[in-house]
Amino acid sequence: MLQSRVYRYSRYLAFLILAAVSVYAAHQLATGDWIDVKAFWAANVRIIPLLILISVIDVALEGLGWAWVYHRFGIHTFDRVGFLAFLAGRAGLPMPAQLGRLIRPDAMVKHHRTPALQALKAEAVVFGLDAVSVLVLLGGLVVYRMMPVAAPFAVALAIALAMLLGNTVTAVLTKTRLHLPLNFWWTWSTLGIILVMMMGWLAHGLALHAVVRDLPGEMSLWDSLFFGPATAVLGVATGLPGGIGAVEGLLGASLKIRSVPVEHLAIAVAAFRLITFWMWIPIGWAAIGLLRRLARTNNLKVKAETAEPVE
Repeated sequence: MLQSRVYRYSRYLAFLILAAVSVYAAHQLATGDWIDVKAFWAANVRIIPLLILISVIDVALEGLGWAWVYHRFGIHTFDRVGFLAFLAGRAGLPMPAQLGRLIRPDAMVKHHRTPALQALKAEAVVFGLDAVSVLVLLGGLVVYRMMPVAAPFAVALAIALAMLLGNTVTAVLTKTRLHLPLNFWWTWSTLGIILVMMMGWLAHGLALHAVVRDLPGEMSLWDSLFFGPATAVLGVATGLPGGIGAVEGLLGASLKIRSVPVEHLAIAVAAFRLITFWMWIPIGWAAIGLLRRLARTNNLKVKAETAEPVE
C-alpha cells in the first residue's frame, strides 16, 4: 500500500514538474521575436507542407523504433494506447536531461501493460539504440566525406560492434534484476530497429535542408544531414531544458560556418525549430489528455465488470 502511494504521489510531482517546464518553454516561445520568421514563412509558404511531412516521417520512424523495442520486451504497443503513449512523450521535449522519456514507460504502466521495471528497461534500451543509430549515422557521414566507397562498410562495422557490445552487456546482466530478453541484440530485429532510427535521423537532417536549401551560402545536403542530427544531440546533451538555446546556437554556428549570411541565421533556425520541436509539444499534451480519458474509461469498465450483481 505504501509503495503504491509513493508511486502515485511521485507521478503527481513529475506531472507538476512537466507542467512547470512546459510553461517555461511556452514563455520562451511567446517572448521570442517571430516577426521575421512570419515573413520568412510568408515568402516560403510552399515549403511548409513539405517540412511538416518530413517532420511527421521523422517522428513516425522514431515511434516505430520505440514500439518495436517495447514489443520485443513483451509489451503491447501497436495499438491506440501505444500510439498515444509515444506521442505523449513529445510533451516532455522541454524537460532537461532526457527526463521526458519517462512519460512513455509511465503511460504503459498506468494502462497496465507491464510492470514499471520492465517498462524502464525497454525505454533504456530505446535510448541506447537511438544513441547508436545517430552516432553511426554521423560517423558514416564523416567517412563518406573522406572516402565515399568506404562509408557503407564503416556503417555496417559500427553497427555490428554496437550489437556485439550489447550482447556482452546482456550476458553480464543475465542474473540481475536488470536482465534483458535473451538473444536481444545479435538479431535481425535489432538491426532493423537501428536502421529505422537512422532513417528517422536522416529525415531530421532533410527537414533542415528543406529550410536552408534556398538560402545564400554553401549549405549542402551533406551539411544538413550532418548538422541537423549533430546539433540536436549536442544541444540536448547540455542538459538544458529541451536543449532550448543550445540547439539554436549550435545550428546558427553551423550555418555560419557554411557562409550563410548572418541576417538569415536566426530566421532559418527559428523556422526549422518551430516545425521540428515546438509544434510537437502541444500534440504531446493532447495525447496525455486522451490517455487520461482512456484510463478513466477503462477503470470504469473494470469496476462495472467486477461489481457484484444487485439482487
